Amino acid sequence: MARPASGGGGAPTVRRGVPPVHQVMVASDATGHTAEVVVRAALVQFRGAKVQVHVRSQLRTVGDVRRCVREAHQVGGLIVHTLVSAEMRSAMLTEARAQRVPTIDLLGPLLLRLEDLLALQPLAKPGLFRDMDAEYRRRFEVMDFTVRHDDGQGAEGLLQADLVLVGVSRTSKTPLSMFLAWRGLRVANVPIVHGLPLPEELTRVSVRKVIGLTIKPERLLELRRSRLQQMETPPKFPYADVRQIWAELEYARDLCGRAGWPLVDVTDKSVEEVAAEVLVLVGIEQPARRPEPGRAGLPPTWRRTSE
Repeated sequence: MARPASGGGGAPTVRRGVPPVHQVMVASDATGHTAEVVVRAALVQFRGAKVQVHVRSQLRTVGDVRRCVREAHQVGGLIVHTLVSAEMRSAMLTEARAQRVPTIDLLGPLLLRLEDLLALQPLAKPGLFRDMDAEYRRRFEVMDFTVRHDDGQGAEGLLQADLVLVGVSRTSKTPLSMFLAWRGLRVANVPIVHGLPLPEELTRVSVRKVIGLTIKPERLLELRRSRLQQMETPPKFPYADVRQIWAELEYARDLCGRAGWPLVDVTDKSVEEVAAEVLVLVGIEQPARRPEPGRAGLPPTWRRTSE
C-alpha cells in the first residue's frame, strides 16, 4: 500500500477503491530537465502508481523557494530539486522542514563529494549543463550538415554552409570537411569533374566561403592507382590516366581562377596543416607565427591528407 506523503492537511483525499494521485514537485534554478528525467526514470519502477510531476524551474531567490515549498505543502507533495547554490539548498531545507514537506536533494551531496575529491569550489552557476547541452546539439547539427553535404550532395543547401570545398577526386575533401566540422563549421564539399559544370547554387555562395583544393599530378596519380588496386580495377582505367589527371587539374584551376576562389595545395600535408591554411584564407584564424629555428618538424601523429 502506498504511503501518503508526510505533511499537514494538504495531503490528497483518498476515496475507497480509488488509488491516490501523488504529487511530485521538480524544483530547479535552471530548466528542471535533469531532475525531471531522473524522477521519471525512477517512477518507471512503480507500476500502477498514479503520480503527477510538476516542474518548477528558474528558482533564483529564497522567495521562489518558499512559494515552491508552500505549493508542495498544499498538495501533500514531495520536492525533488537540483539547486546548485548552497544558499538556495539551505533555504529549501529550512523551509521544507518548517512545513514538513519531504525533499530530495539530487545535486547537493554530489557537489560536496566532488568538491572534496577535486579540491575545487563549484561555480554554483545555474544553467551550465543546459549551455553544454546546447553546444552539444549545435555540434551534432554541424556534423550532420557536413555529412549531408558531402561529395556534392544537397546542393540546395550550399548557401547555408560556412565553408565550401571544391576539388578533383582524391584531394581530401571529405576528411578535411569532417575535421573542420569538428571545429564547429558547417562544411560542404563539391567534386570537380572534368568537362562538367559545378552546381548552379555554388555561384550564389560568397567568394570568401569557397576554397579550391589542388594537388601535384604525380601524387594524385599515385593515390588513384592505389585506389584502383583497392577496388580491384585495371590500372589503365581513365581515372588513373596521366593525361586525364593533368586535364582535370587544369580544368579545376581554371574554374577556381575564373570564380576567384583561392587554391590550397594539399600535397603531402596533414589534415591539420591544410585546415590551418583554409581557416586563414577565409578569415577565421590569423596566420600562425613561424617556428623558431631548430624547432621545426612534424608531430608524431603527422599524416598526409592525401591518403
